[in-house]
Amino acid sequence: MAAQPLPRTTLDPKYMSSEAPRCAAPNETIQETTARSLEHPDIQPRKPTPINRLPFDIFQVIIAICQEGSETTFPFTVSHVSRLWREYVLSMPLLWNSLHISQSVPQWEMLEAKLERSGQAPLDIYIGQPPFVKSAIPHLRKIMRMIFPHMGRWRTLHLDDAPYKIRRILLDQIKAKSAPLLQEIQVFQSPSHDRPSRLKLKNTSPHWSATDVLRGFPNLDSVKWTSSVHDVNALPTFRNLKNLTIGDGTLSIILSLPFVQLIHRILSDSPSLETLTIYPYPTSTYIPTDGEATDLQLPTLTHYSLQRLFIESSDRVRSAAIRTLILPKLRVFSTIYYQNLVDLSCCNIIARENSLPELRAISMAGDIDLGLLEPTPSFHSQMPFLRPAIQNLTNLRVLTFRAVDFDNERWLPDVGSCCPHLRWLRFVFCTGFTVHSIRLIVQTRIHADGINPLAVLYIQHYYNAPLEDRVTEEDAAWFSKFLKFNQVNDFGHTELDYR
Repeated sequence: MAAQPLPRTTLDPKYMSSEAPRCAAPNETIQETTARSLEHPDIQPRKPTPINRLPFDIFQVIIAICQEGSETTFPFTVSHVSRLWREYVLSMPLLWNSLHISQSVPQWEMLEAKLERSGQAPLDIYIGQPPFVKSAIPHLRKIMRMIFPHMGRWRTLHLDDAPYKIRRILLDQIKAKSAPLLQEIQVFQSPSHDRPSRLKLKNTSPHWSATDVLRGFPNLDSVKWTSSVHDVNALPTFRNLKNLTIGDGTLSIILSLPFVQLIHRILSDSPSLETLTIYPYPTSTYIPTDGEATDLQLPTLTHYSLQRLFIESSDRVRSAAIRTLILPKLRVFSTIYYQNLVDLSCCNIIARENSLPELRAISMAGDIDLGLLEPTPSFHSQMPFLRPAIQNLTNLRVLTFRAVDFDNERWLPDVGSCCPHLRWLRFVFCTGFTVHSIRLIVQTRIHADGINPLAVLYIQHYYNAPLEDRVTEEDAAWFSKFLKFNQVNDFGHTELDYR
């Protein structure tokens, strides 16, 4: 099952109380104690405990921190500590606004109490599989009767491994109503549970389509959809989003052309999209042939908001998409090194259209066999566009070449005088260049004005590389004077390195 979401913080200023409940304020307790001591001087006055002398706003902060990652019963536990604490937590609606429905027999009274005590705070709803294992329809009806009257307060909705027809009924009911505050929907369905149910339902169409299921949510900006389909047209229409994830295994055995068309459709429907993560299929199941991935006859699409595009697939499929897109704000392809490869066929559009001016990191590969740990370096037909493409990547921080033959430095980019922000430079299984040229690049950047010197250099030779082309101990000592050289823990990088 998917990881269960953590409860949202209770520190939303709109729902925080600035004053403690009057009937139990610590100051009043001190006054009452003082009055009793004046009436009965022989009685030793009792001072409030230190925890009960905390100002209410500090108490809210402490409880909010403690709630992160705690059990769903946490607010009930806190409310039974003392009379004062109970008054406090009942005045914190965001402490009660998370409904976690994941038990085989849900605790209905507890859920109803949280709904009542959450007041008008936005609701975060999580519905798992266990309630529908033995009593599917009765539990579904009770859940719908409980949460649907509050749709005006829904903020997030997570459906995790609910049976297919249960999910279908619930989504059918949702699309007929309005949830103006809904910001995030997550639908997760693992393959082991996404199978036809034995339930016989007469109130749903046998030709059910999810196309219109996300209508009526004007503030919806984040969707995570993981549910196996064999036809891209069966996916909902994702409109006006900022973040979209189509999860692993959702698209099964899809060819490059319809996959790239799907990306175009998503970007056209969501002009404000900032992050798109998409898993076309398990990479071990199907990898397109060269013809399928390279002969796409599609017009280029410009999208002005996309900043992160994560296509967890083969480099040929990722490259097929990149070749048809102009993305002025794109910063990263991925945060994992082996998954952000693009082949050199992308150089043409980068050089000709300057399609990725804000890109922070790129790993370029030759024509390689992804099944080989050490692929043979190769020439690519788009190699003449490599140099102008690198020159256009003016905001690049990380540059990696993998299995590229630079043909005796004929196509080696002069990164000593371009890419002023470049900090990481890596050559993995590459040939056709000399260590002397790399030393010259390092030295040029050190002395050039307005260009950052390199911080990390990594050179991993192809196993069959000539001895005269390999890095000697003298070369390694020279590089180590100016930067981190060939350190294994510097081989990976995260998005933090791109800033």
